[in-house]
Amino acid sequence: MKRAFVLKLFLFISIFAFAACGGCDDSDTPGNDKGDGSLGSSCAVPTDCDSGICAENRCVAGGKGSIGSSCLVGTDCDSGLCKDDICIAGGDDTCDGSGPCGDCDNSCNKDDIGGKDNPFKLGDDDPDSTDSGVVLDDDGAVTLDVRRIETNFIWIANTAEGTISKIDTRTYQEIARYLTGPDGVDNDPSRTSVNTFSDVYVGNRGITGSRSVTKISALGNECPDRNGDGMQRTSQGATDVLPWGTDDCIIWNTAPPGANFVRSIAAQDSAPNDDTLRPGVWVGDWAGKVWKLDSENGDILLTTDSPVEGNYGFALDGFGNLWISGWAHAAIGRINTLVCKDDASCMADAVCAGEDGDTCVRQRIELPHRPYGITVDFKQRVWTGGDSTSVYDPKKPAGSRFTHAAVGFTHGIAADAKGFIWVAGMTGGMFRLDAENPLQEYAHPAGGTRVGYVVPGTEQSSKGIAVDLDGKIWSINREHSSATVVTPGAGVEENVVETEIVKNLVEPYTYSDMTGSQLRFATDELGFYRRVFEGCQASNVPETLWSEARWDVETPGDTSVVFRARGSQTRAGLDTASWISVATVPSDISPKDISQAFVDSGLQGSKFVELEAQLKANRKDDNSIDVPKLKAMSITYRCPVVIQ
Repeated sequence: MKRAFVLKLFLFISIFAFAACGGCDDSDTPGNDKGDGSLGSSCAVPTDCDSGICAENRCVAGGKGSIGSSCLVGTDCDSGLCKDDICIAGGDDTCDGSGPCGDCDNSCNKDDIGGKDNPFKLGDDDPDSTDSGVVLDDDGAVTLDVRRIETNFIWIANTAEGTISKIDTRTYQEIARYLTGPDGVDNDPSRTSVNTFSDVYVGNRGITGSRSVTKISALGNECPDRNGDGMQRTSQGATDVLPWGTDDCIIWNTAPPGANFVRSIAAQDSAPNDDTLRPGVWVGDWAGKVWKLDSENGDILLTTDSPVEGNYGFALDGFGNLWISGWAHAAIGRINTLVCKDDASCMADAVCAGEDGDTCVRQRIELPHRPYGITVDFKQRVWTGGDSTSVYDPKKPAGSRFTHAAVGFTHGIAADAKGFIWVAGMTGGMFRLDAENPLQEYAHPAGGTRVGYVVPGTEQSSKGIAVDLDGKIWSINREHSSATVVTPGAGVEENVVETEIVKNLVEPYTYSDMTGSQLRFATDELGFYRRVFEGCQASNVPETLWSEARWDVETPGDTSVVFRARGSQTRAGLDTASWISVATVPSDISPKDISQAFVDSGLQGSKFVELEAQLKANRKDDNSIDVPKLKAMSITYRCPVVIQ
C-alpha cells in the first residue's frame, strides 16, 4: 500500500473510538483498562493485543480475516469489506460501485486508455503506445485511416523511355513523369503495383539494364528532401523528367541479386493476423524466384522459390495468399504469406501440386492453357488472361473450381467493384464479362456470338487494364501510346468510351495493377493500436494477477476488432513475446475474463502486458467502406502481497 499503515489505522480507530464513546472516560467502558494486551484491555492498534483483535479500542476474541482485523486487500477479510485497512461488516448492498473496477473489490486495479480523462494519443505523443494505419476521429476514438484510399492516380509505365507517368484519373492530366531506375531507357519498366497510399512499385525488366524495383511516392510536392541537397525537387509534368538521384519522390531502388527479368510485383500493405503487419512488396522474376522487399527501405526480407515457372503476374487476396500467373508452367501458383515470413518458413515443405494442396505454404495448380495477366475479385476468385480467360474459385470443392471462357488470347485483366471482369484483347478490343456468368455469349462485331461482350471503340491495342477508384476502366494501348477510358453502365452492353486519352505515352507495355484497385477491392483495410500496461509495482508483490479486458467499440456492418495480448517481466521483453487471442468483437462482449487464458499461455504473473486492438474494415459491393471505432479499452489486475 502507498499509505502509512500504522498511522492511518491509528487515526481511523481513534476517530472511531471518539465517535462511539464521546467524552466518556475509561470507567464508562466495561473491560480491563490495564492495556496489558489481554482480552478486554484497551488498545489502539491490532499489535496492542496479545491475541484476538483490536475492535472499538478493546482487545476482543477473533482471528485474522474477522471483522475488525487488519487487512490490505479485500481477500484478507473472511467476510465484509476491506476499508481503510480494517475488515468491516458489509456486502454488495453497502457498496456504491465506486471501487477501482466499478465494484466493491478494493483489491482490484484498473488501467485504462481512451475517453476524456485519459484520451488516446498516436505516434510519438504516447511512449506507451504504438499504432499503424489508424487515426483519431473528431471524438478522439481510434479508427482506420480511410483517407489513404481516396487518392485518384494511375501509374503507366513508358517501357521504351524507361519512365513512368503519374496521371490524374479525373482530369486526365499527367502530373509527373519519373525515371524508374538508374539505366534510363534500358530500365525497361513494365509491371506496377500500387499500395493504399497510391505509392507505386515499378518493376524494371532490364533486358539490357538493371533488373530492379523502384518505389515512388504519390505525395508529389509534399515529398521530403530525400537527397539532402537542401531543396525539395520533384517532377512537375510529362516533360519534366529529373536526372536519376535528384527527384525527391523516388524513395528507393533495389536490385534483387540474380534477378532474371522482373515480371511480377504485388504491394502488400498488411497481412491478416501478421504479428507485425509489416508493409512490403512481393517481387518475382522469370527464373522462378520470389522476394519480399521492405516497403520503407527496399531491404530484402526473404527469398523463396516460386511454385510455378515463369512468374508473369502477382495478385493478393484477402486471406494473405499471393497468387501467381505461371506462364512457362501453364499453371497458377499460390504462396501463403501468413506462413511465408522468412526464408526457412517459406521453404518449410515441398510444393503441393493440385487443388487439394490448400494447406501448403506453396501450391501449384495446373492449367490447360498458359495464363497471362492475373487478378483477384472481391469474392476472392482468381482470374487469369492468356490462351483462355479463366476463373478459379478456391471456395468450391476440389475438381470443380475452374471455369474457362474462350474469348481468344487476352493480356491484362481486372475486376471492378460491381461484379464485372475486364479483359484486354489487344486489337480485338476490351471484353466485359459478368463475373457470375462468365460464359454468357453476346453478339460479336465480326459476326456470330462470342463469350463476353466486346466494348465497341476499344479495338486499338489494348494491352493493360486498370480500374480507377471512381469505377472507370482504363485500357492502355501499347501500339498507340495512349489510353482508352470506359465509363461502364449497369448492364454489360452499357458503356461510354473515350479514346486518345493521355496521348504522349511511350510504348506503354504495362498491364498489372496501376491504380491500387486490385489491392483495395480484394482486401480490407487493417490497422492496429497497441498499449503497454504496467502491473503491480510494490516490491513485496511477487506477481501481477491479470483479470479482465474491457472495451468500448463500434463495429458497423461486417467490421471487427480483434484483441490480442502478450506479456513479459520487462518492457523490452514484449518485443519478442508471443501474442495470444483475447477477444473478437462483435462476437465477444465486454468485460472478458482473461485470467485463465493468461494462465494457460504462461502470461499470468507478467509485470507488463501489451494489449492490441486490431481493426478491420469492410468494403461493400458498392465500393463504400465501413470502419470500426475503438473508443476506450482497459485491463484489470490484482496485486497479492506477501507479508514477511
